[in-house]
Amino acid sequence: MTAAAVAGPIKSESSRLSYVPALDGLRAVAILGVLVFHALPRKLTGGFTGVDVFFVLSGFLITTVILRDLRGGKFSMREFYLRRIQRLVPNAVLMVLGTLALYVFVLLPSQAVEVARHGVWTIFNLSNVYIYRKAGGYWGPLAAYFPLLHTWSLAVEEQFYLVFPAILLFFSRPGYLLKAVLALLAGSLALCVFGSYTHQGITFYMLPTRAWEPLVGAVFAIYLDRRRVVSSFLGWAGLAAIVVGFFLIDKNAAFPGVIALVPTGGALAVLMSVSEGSLSGPGWLLSRPILVMIGKLSYSIYLWHWPLIVIAREYADLVDQSRESWTLVGAAAGVVLSVIAYFAIEQPLRRHGLRILACGFLVCVVVCFVLASWHPVADPLRMFDRPTFLGEAYSVTPWHAIELSDWTKFSDVLLSAEPKIPPKLWTKGGVIHDWGGGKPRVVVMGSSHALMYSPLIDDICKRLGVSVAFFAASATPVFFPTPVGPKFRTVAEAQSFDAARRKWLREWRPDAVLLIDRWDRHFERPGQFESELRGMARELSLYTKHVIVFAQVPALRVGEQENLREYVTWYFRKNGVLPRITEDLGEGLRKSSIAAIDSVARDFPRVQVLRVDEPFYNPDGSVRYSAGRKFLYVDDDHLSDAGTELVREMCTRAITMGVPR
Repeated sequence: MTAAAVAGPIKSESSRLSYVPALDGLRAVAILGVLVFHALPRKLTGGFTGVDVFFVLSGFLITTVILRDLRGGKFSMREFYLRRIQRLVPNAVLMVLGTLALYVFVLLPSQAVEVARHGVWTIFNLSNVYIYRKAGGYWGPLAAYFPLLHTWSLAVEEQFYLVFPAILLFFSRPGYLLKAVLALLAGSLALCVFGSYTHQGITFYMLPTRAWEPLVGAVFAIYLDRRRVVSSFLGWAGLAAIVVGFFLIDKNAAFPGVIALVPTGGALAVLMSVSEGSLSGPGWLLSRPILVMIGKLSYSIYLWHWPLIVIAREYADLVDQSRESWTLVGAAAGVVLSVIAYFAIEQPLRRHGLRILACGFLVCVVVCFVLASWHPVADPLRMFDRPTFLGEAYSVTPWHAIELSDWTKFSDVLLSAEPKIPPKLWTKGGVIHDWGGGKPRVVVMGSSHALMYSPLIDDICKRLGVSVAFFAASATPVFFPTPVGPKFRTVAEAQSFDAARRKWLREWRPDAVLLIDRWDRHFERPGQFESELRGMARELSLYTKHVIVFAQVPALRVGEQENLREYVTWYFRKNGVLPRITEDLGEGLRKSSIAAIDSVARDFPRVQVLRVDEPFYNPDGSVRYSAGRKFLYVDDDHLSDAGTELVREMCTRAITMGVPR
């Protein structure tokens, strides 16, 4: 995490450093922001920036410790890293083991496998790399289901600790150090600002684009080593900046980028006010006993609160209870466990217990590797046929069957053979099947939901003797412009995809364009979905006679990471009946999307909605996820091939009407 990882009196690092209670108070402000954001994200949209405050504090404290030991001739790289290990590892190892235990004994077995894989990367301080590869963006739909998501910042901090002491040693000659650190800061900040608009995911998680934040604290530590700075006004302004950022910054702010200067600048301003131990102004406020105590607990709170929140949410999904209520239960449980871990593990092992620590670390490694290689059977009772999902074969971007099958939710799904996709296939017209000769008369556009229907649509077009083209990729919204994401990682690629789609539509003039996406992802602000759809309809009316918009099928309340078939059989074994699974909280948005499509269709006669969602509602309002031995879903929102077969007749009629023969 951050400076919370350097929690406790500074004097424990060096006898020449005095304890500044206000720094613990600043940690408290930061951890409270993070905690409230994770428990109530809509109430404190920018609480996640507490991590940026921690980064600045870490850079300041570590640089101060190393510089004073260097000048006193007492610095030892070995001792530095031993202190880091003793401070950080015991509680972290316990957290990983505790999280795994809860997943094994409380949740579904396959969920523990994914956590164990992440745990391996976590304990070796590479969690940020794993999260970027597996979860994508910090605000993406998958990230909320990673109980070790928060350890990305621990990894960044440890990677910083690994290289920064050597930099301080190399540039320790007077007159060089400040210039060198300022140059590194400027380079990292420039890379961060650029990357926030072009490669936001990797920019958010990786050290090169985050190093400037601890370097801000480091620069001040170097400056303070020669000058004294105390300013109450500056401190109040810094606190105000941090708190304002908590409320006003959100996921739409191209974060970290320039906007990250608000929390980091605020943290720097507070440091300049209180670092000398001033007890006036903000120093007095931040030195209040309750804030100091929270600050000392901040590392432990950071470690424990998020896993418990995720576990509580996933448990709520399994037992069909309120996620909001269980989120608060999880947050409270995380805080309680953090206090226990602080006094029972973190404090006793901080100065002693290297052998215990080594044993605990080894046990954690072994447990993670064993669980990561476990292959629990999703349907031990063999209640259902194995579901298939062959849609990825129609993607215009590369995908890997091994990576998909590695996901526990797809571990029992039969996937299509991995094709050899040419680079930038979209520039060649996408995936084209020439069933009728001539130019494609049907074009399919959209995300993984379009891929979901692609085998069915392809088969219908083949039977009708109609050529069809597919412009679809997972995690890629259908609307123009295509955002940077997992499949189009640069602005240039995203723009190339849009240009190709427009080019081929203009050349082909197809009879029908099918738009298929997860529509409940397009409601970030009021009216957004209808506005985007109107813009799309207006543009497509220049190229085609019919625009067929597929309604979104209901998404199940079972979380996005769970193996659905495993959950159903798990529930059956416990209760003797199949679970009644209702829709998730996005059902209202999906209903709104249908109304919006109807509204657009009234103004654009070429637009029609295809209600492929209707066959998946039971009379009692629950979701129809199975039919006899056929399992109709492969996860919470994607149909299996057996599921799409339920709408074959409906799709055939729509395509036949849109493509006159």
